[in-house]
Amino acid sequence: MPSKSQEDKTKKILKVLRDNPEGLWIRELARKSNLDKSTVSRYAEKELADKVEWSFFGRNKVLRLK
Repeated sequence: MPSKSQEDKTKKILKVLRDNPEGLWIRELARKSNLDKSTVSRYAEKELADKVEWSFFGRNKVLRLK
């Protein structure tokens, strides 16, 4: 079962993504959610894998809701 802290981080990321349906770079998503970019990337790859999709623009990852 996820801890309260994990749930809060997941909710922050999902809220920012809902507010930006066109998607965001990981760095921008981290800034808007007040989380570290490595945290956002890790959560997106593990906790939110079934809810988000990745696009790549050069070396930049853009994340958006499915």
